[in-house]
Amino acid sequence: MVSIAILIGTPDGTRLMAASSERSAALMAEALLITLEREELPAPLWIQCADGDVVERLNAYLSDLQADLVGVEAS
Repeated sequence: MVSIAILIGTPDGTRLMAASSERSAALMAEALLITLEREELPAPLWIQCADGDVVERLNAYLSDLQADLVGVEAS
């Protein structure tokens, strides 16, 4: 089990999410990001976890998701 914290900046303020699994962290962050207007994306986000591989995977996934939501391919 891991401990993951994700901080997402939104126009209404910063949202902090905590999860004990990579999957639940991704789902919580995705649920928030899809509620934002296209003009509010990409939202700044920070991921903290002791496992660097988890951070990299979540960062890549959430970056790709935001790119998809604004209709731009991620590089």
